[in-house]
Amino acid sequence: MRNPSFNGLLAVAVLGLLVGTWGLVDRLMHGLKPVAFGSYVPWGLWVAFYLFFLGLSAGAFLVTTMTYVFRMTRFERIGRLSAFTVLIALLCEVLFITLDLGRMARIYRFLLTPSFTSIMTWMFVLFNAMLAIYALKTFFLMREDLVHWAKDRERSGSGLYRLLALGKENYGDADHLKDENRVHILSMISLPVGILFYGTNGAFFAILMNRPIWNSALTPLLFIVAAILSGGALIALLTHVFMRDDELVTALGRAVFAALVVFLFLQSLQFFVGYQTGVTMIVTSLNLITSGPHSWTFWVVHLLIGSLVPLLIFIMRPHDSRAVAWACFFIVITFISVRFNFVVPDLAVYKLEGLEHTFYHERLRTDYVPNLNEWLVSVWVISLGLIAFLLGARWLPVVSSRRGGMEHAS
Repeated sequence: MRNPSFNGLLAVAVLGLLVGTWGLVDRLMHGLKPVAFGSYVPWGLWVAFYLFFLGLSAGAFLVTTMTYVFRMTRFERIGRLSAFTVLIALLCEVLFITLDLGRMARIYRFLLTPSFTSIMTWMFVLFNAMLAIYALKTFFLMREDLVHWAKDRERSGSGLYRLLALGKENYGDADHLKDENRVHILSMISLPVGILFYGTNGAFFAILMNRPIWNSALTPLLFIVAAILSGGALIALLTHVFMRDDELVTALGRAVFAALVVFLFLQSLQFFVGYQTGVTMIVTSLNLITSGPHSWTFWVVHLLIGSLVPLLIFIMRPHDSRAVAWACFFIVITFISVRFNFVVPDLAVYKLEGLEHTFYHERLRTDYVPNLNEWLVSVWVISLGLIAFLLGARWLPVVSSRRGGMEHAS
């Protein structure tokens, strides 16, 4: 990939990695002492980012499913890019949720003493299954180009490509058919695995009885639509940046537009039903979203910049691929506010009347605001993911396919 913005993005990502390292070292040395969340609000910014990248991976997963399971050839050109995007998003997901754990070293207990009646155990199992499936799928999708690049002595890094091709020196029609079949089989396996993985993440929140907004049959559905919306917007944006396929970008834009309308409709139902119940905890949680200290993230970031502006662009300029890409960009960068307003307000309500006057400690407060350490660690993880994506797009055949008629621009 030779893109005018590549060097600039890479420089920003490297700078973010360097700046964020201070927060990461502080987190690794002192555990969760540097963070702002506590006993009453045990999940904060990092869980919101976990859900954010979960949605991005789910949208890319949907594209690969349409391409390699249902044989929708229209999306073939972005199938490989989508599979690679799933891998990077999964990497960011696991880093955020691992750093959120109080005792990261105890993750081995999922392997040694798993409890298969626990949704968290199944989240761990299904995550690793998704990671393995998409690592293999991405490899088989790229192997043809890796073999050809390894034989190109004028290409820098040919030795690395020989290593990545696992020593394979020739690649013919029979090899192509075998790898195509392997990708199809892996995609068939990933379909139920992915549905279960993303479904269990939604169910994990929905079954919590003392969380009035989460504890709803609407929660898993909102998770699914939110994933289609944010992940679809990301893929449309990447298609514009890497492929310059105007027809495909506008087609994806129409799907994102429909997902945005459905998501806003479901969100309005959540507020309407919640307020109609008159239950104090539910109303208080919703009030925190609409009129609490972080309400600007809901009204300005989510509804204005992340919803109204894209809706106007989709309606007024539906055939302008550049405008559609900008609309998708606004959706992606603002969607963290949706995740933040899902995680924090339901935790920031005292579940017992008068509890706030009983115990006094900074860890026993519900007025949570992410502190510098949490933001620095977040910058580090996002920068690492961005570097991995940029280097992969630059040095690996992520957006190239000889048989698909695409040429790599390096």
